[in-house]
Amino acid sequence: MNHKECSVYEYDGEGTKPLIESGDWSVCIKNYKSGNDLGLFDYVEKHNLTDEVFILLQGTCVLLIDKSDGACTDFTYIPLEKGKVYSIKKGVWHNAVVSRDVKIVLVENRGTSNENSEVITLPKEKIVTLRAELKKML
Repeated sequence: MNHKECSVYEYDGEGTKPLIESGDWSVCIKNYKSGNDLGLFDYVEKHNLTDEVFILLQGTCVLLIDKSDGACTDFTYIPLEKGKVYSIKKGVWHNAVVSRDVKIVLVENRGTSNENSEVITLPKEKIVTLRAELKKML
């Protein structure tokens, strides 16, 4: 629904979709995708040019943060609370592990892409440990 003075957006598909782009920023809706599923995730990523802001609307999401700067040896977990704003600083290795019913508002620099981000595939033994820890929170 749109009005002359106000546009309204929604997205119910899988993954992330930018809904508003203005100036240097983009507002997206992030829904479930397999790369963020507890039983399927196997990577962390970092964005080299932008912070990434998460606001949980529904479902469950735990931010997985690699405090060892890509060595994948020291992780922390941040369970998101609905309505609070969480900002992952640029250059921080992370992933968002989510429930199937998740819906998140995601704000980041416009043009954030694979070309200005990096991904590390986690070692198999580390994935098993992380999944066991995250299962307690999801």
